[in-house]
Amino acid sequence: MRSMLLRATLLVMALGPAAHGEGLGLALDGAADLSPVYPTAVIPANVRQFVVIFTYPDLKPHQIGTHFEPIDATGSFTINAEAHAEAAAVGEQTRFLLRQSYLTDLPVGRWTLTASVDDQPVGRLEVKVVPALAPLKLSSALDLAGSMTQGTEWTFQFRLLQEPAPGLKLTLDGIKTADPEGWLRTTLVRKTVSLDREGTRWDQLRTGKLVSSHWAVATDQGIAISKFRIDGDVQSLEPPELTILMPTDEFHRSWQWTAKGADPKGAQKFQMWGPLPIKTPTGDQPGYVVLQKIPDDADPTVIASSIEYEIVPGLGLAHEVDVTPIPQAAATSRIEIDLTSMARGTGREPGIRKYSELSAQ
Repeated sequence: MRSMLLRATLLVMALGPAAHGEGLGLALDGAADLSPVYPTAVIPANVRQFVVIFTYPDLKPHQIGTHFEPIDATGSFTINAEAHAEAAAVGEQTRFLLRQSYLTDLPVGRWTLTASVDDQPVGRLEVKVVPALAPLKLSSALDLAGSMTQGTEWTFQFRLLQEPAPGLKLTLDGIKTADPEGWLRTTLVRKTVSLDREGTRWDQLRTGKLVSSHWAVATDQGIAISKFRIDGDVQSLEPPELTILMPTDEFHRSWQWTAKGADPKGAQKFQMWGPLPIKTPTGDQPGYVVLQKIPDDADPTVIASSIEYEIVPGLGLAHEVDVTPIPQAAATSRIEIDLTSMARGTGREPGIRKYSELSAQ
């Protein structure tokens, strides 16, 4: 098949306006507010599903469609013709998200992506399909953490969108003046302070003040969080929550986590893609994108918040995006952090533990 055409008719859902507006774009998925997760115009040939996101200047129901056509790419591919789409209000506009999936790799080369509303083109984007990166060979989950030695320290630039909706201004650690792009900025530091029975304790300090602690465990299946403390409130996770999986040859993986005794309908949903180019302080490096979606306690069909993690083996967390809709304010809180430096500690790395044994405790 030489081109891809998908259509869906959507009624705008009653979701709060999102923090970021954007033109036509391509991404791995949508966050809690349908903003793009890992936005890009360069995709590996083995991406079997991506999303097209764009805004339209009204809040009415429309038929939306996308057309994906090769410019100089040659070869056949097979699409899944069933479209799956979502919509959200963004002020007086609508953000549309349309999922495109197919059963084979895409031919390498340049493509044109065109979005339409009611059969009228509204945007066009050139996309480049490149050869897939070879799977990374990691020694253990410790590579995904970067290091768990005591004293290891990561420094991040932390930014919070000050005004997610007109008239709603957020504050951050006493910082009231935003940069020209509307962000409140400060420094976030993560430190490995101890190797405890529950796992490696990571303290996070923002503007020099302790804001949270997490206990992470390197397991045979990936990195799991066994306990956390926020604002003095301590909560153990049973079973420990797998937040990053050990990579396999699969480009895209998905899994769920449900607390012991909780309703499976309220499971947190995870996806992981890679390897992909990840931005680091020293340039792009191959790594992984993880998306965590957390459902609303009262209505599990609604995503209350999402967290995007970008992980580089040997370095750890390089980028994070936290998105939380604020329905009562018709707004969305958005936090982004970017790694600026990492300093390794000294001493031993913890041993790798079996996740099945942790979850059975």
